[in-house]
Amino acid sequence: MASDVNRRRAARQRAARRRRLKTGFIFFLIIALITLAIMCFTVFFPIKRINVSGSEIYSKSQIIKASKLTTEDNLFVVSEDEIEEKIRKTLPYVDSVKLKRVFPDAVILTVTDAKEYAYYVSGDKCVILSENNYVLKEQSEMPENVFEVITSGISGKMGEKAKYKNAAEEELVNNIKTLLLKENINIDKINVSNILQIEIFVDNRFSVILGNSDYLPEKIAHLSSMIESIGDRKGSINLSMWSPTHSQGSFKEQSN
Repeated sequence: MASDVNRRRAARQRAARRRRLKTGFIFFLIIALITLAIMCFTVFFPIKRINVSGSEIYSKSQIIKASKLTTEDNLFVVSEDEIEEKIRKTLPYVDSVKLKRVFPDAVILTVTDAKEYAYYVSGDKCVILSENNYVLKEQSEMPENVFEVITSGISGKMGEKAKYKNAAEEELVNNIKTLLLKENINIDKINVSNILQIEIFVDNRFSVILGNSDYLPEKIAHLSSMIESIGDRKGSINLSMWSPTHSQGSFKEQSN
């Protein structure tokens, strides 16, 4: 019987040793993996090459300098969003930046240039915006080939998104812009400073009263058909009373 007890005790001790060894191995493996991960983010994969393509406005050296990327940075650590933000603040005519990591030591930055799209007036300056609503520049003279946005207030710093004082007005501007583009109507001005009396100017010859934001898609579609039927004349169009039960608009020709 004593021998059986000794055998069981020895078996338990061997099992305990195996458990300790297994636990120790797992602990060692975790530490090794953590150490390897830290070294990957600090020591391994330093950036040695930075390639830039896509921009017709800025040079490769300008973009690299604005990105603040250096050979001390790590391939795993660099962030596309952070690099894009840094570049745009220095070079506002950058619309977007795509980052591609090429192992073991290269980064490729593909840049898309921003285009002047709209503007708003702030004091005696015209503030030019990109299609994605980033501030591109300020200038004294009226810009060409872009439309004006009139609201109760917009502000913005160079390279950052313009901020609307009223979020409802921003949503209205975006909706109206999308609807007009869908109908292939050229935009000259969008005025949402009074959301109950929205006014737009289009095709360089029509002022259009839309009234409130009810039935905007239907109003813009009706506007498109009216422009087609009016022909080459200029004047004002009133769609403020348009509704599904009163689907009409009025046109007053501009006198020469």
